[in-house]
Amino acid sequence: MLDRIPFGPILVILALLSAVSFPALVIMGYLLSQGWVSVPAHVLWSIPITLLCIFTHAIIMFYFIGTGSRIKEVVKELKLDVQLYRRTLPFKAKVFPLSMLTMSLIMASAILGGGAHTHFPWTPPWLHGLLAVAAAICNVVLALREIGCISENLTLVDEVDLAVLAATR
Repeated sequence: MLDRIPFGPILVILALLSAVSFPALVIMGYLLSQGWVSVPAHVLWSIPITLLCIFTHAIIMFYFIGTGSRIKEVVKELKLDVQLYRRTLPFKAKVFPLSMLTMSLIMASAILGGGAHTHFPWTPPWLHGLLAVAAAICNVVLALREIGCISENLTLVDEVDLAVLAATR
């Protein structure tokens, strides 16, 4: 029954949550620099939001790997039009490079944040802030790209399902 779980919409919700929460965290970091928010409050929110963003993008990457692999198998088994599989490739090309960059920026920002907020001399707060802003921008762009590709992928999966039904009748 796992094929009936609506993974696509769940991933869209996670991507939207990521796109909203990380920029909010960056704004919270700015408010911290102005003295309006405490370090413990910022750290309290930064850990779960960082994990949410990284896990969301990683899960979405595996979603595209999994659906592409399954479509490839079905196309090969039932001798369906190979274009059905080839249409999965642009999703990975659009998402994977930016996903790796975004996750790297988020991780670097979090690591440098640990140093900046403990006043470690080699991790200046401005560098943490700069990486956080870059990560937030990439995160929003990536989330929008992921949502578009998930939508197109769901349409493709429906087309593959129809082709399977036609081939097995």
